Amino acid sequence: MRVLLTGSAVPPPPDGAWPGRDVVPTAAGPSLADVASWWSAHGAVDTVPLAASGPALLDALAPVAPEVLAGVVPGPGGAEVPVAVRRRASSSREGAQARTVVVDVSQVPATGEAVVVDADGTPTTVPARSSTAVGHLLALAVDAARAGTDPGRVVLATGGSTSHDGGLGALLALAGEPPASGGAPDVTPAGLVDVVRAARAALGGSHLVAAVASDVPLLGLHGASATLDARGVDPLVAQHLERALGAGAHDVAAAVDRADAARPWAPGTVGRDPLARATAGRRVAGLPGAGSWGGLGFAVAALGGRLVPALRVVADDVGLDARLAAADVVVVLADELGAHELGEGTVREVSGRAARHALPVVVVARAVVAGRREQAAAGLSGAYAWGDGDPRDLVERVARTWSRG
Repeated sequence: MRVLLTGSAVPPPPDGAWPGRDVVPTAAGPSLADVASWWSAHGAVDTVPLAASGPALLDALAPVAPEVLAGVVPGPGGAEVPVAVRRRASSSREGAQARTVVVDVSQVPATGEAVVVDADGTPTTVPARSSTAVGHLLALAVDAARAGTDPGRVVLATGGSTSHDGGLGALLALAGEPPASGGAPDVTPAGLVDVVRAARAALGGSHLVAAVASDVPLLGLHGASATLDARGVDPLVAQHLERALGAGAHDVAAAVDRADAARPWAPGTVGRDPLARATAGRRVAGLPGAGSWGGLGFAVAALGGRLVPALRVVADDVGLDARLAAADVVVVLADELGAHELGEGTVREVSGRAARHALPVVVVARAVVAGRREQAAAGLSGAYAWGDGDPRDLVERVARTWSRG
């Protein structure tokens, strides 16, 4: 029996960028290597790591993007921050020169000045939240992706960002403008038109993709600021940030519309994708993923790039579909089989692809909270939880069950 194994028992971090307010995950369960070794006595195991954010995403792409390039970008106070990107050589469908560079934004901290806001009579400090360092990181990636006359492809993995400015700092940095002070840009709304144009020009025609970890929009009850509740941020502070994001998004959206009207998607600029063209201006803020991890997806869309679920990006790049075609059963490791996994997690991404190959999908997890109806709707053939028991014992029993016959 040939088994394709993927997933992770590490609980996914909640969306929402907030410096110094990291959520400590619960203890992780077994690793993919553990499960593969336990299952190996009952069949050949092909392990395919997938990840939606952080260093784990870059690690998952290591087999197809083995080249690691190191560099530095300006950080808080002008200090140099060491960074690394992964570069993948061209594939047959991309042409002889096209290259892909993948960037993990969790490497760089938010910059700028902290501000004090009034939270119902209590002065509350809002930490630095500018994405300026991300703009410098993106510029480095653009240079690394260029090969001859081909600008290449840049994938910006937005998960793990600690900025919360809708990507405004990144736009200013990419355009060569000074960073915003106190969370507010030092350029007028009219001047943002030139910022958008300069930032697009700095990309040099690169195919820009934001690998978003969730489908959070920029604004609203389910937007970027609303996600801060999971990090214990005062609701009044979140409302302050929502107003700031809304004002900035309005100005950037107007600048996008004016920039597009003056130069309607001329050849050689980013944004040749019809979807990106159809969602310019005001509609950009409502795109799924525009507000994920502080709103960097919004800036990518304003530049004409595409917002794609991070798991889909990784699965496509590692050739998951071809590897599924060689499998007899799919096993997904998870922390909890519930709303996240069935909505936008690895289980959903993998089960949808496995269905096209008529493959059974089995989930082994610490906990299973989804009912049988939800499991069936997701195309799962079985779900097993080790709970307080021994995960090895469970995996070996499941392996024996699915290896019979």
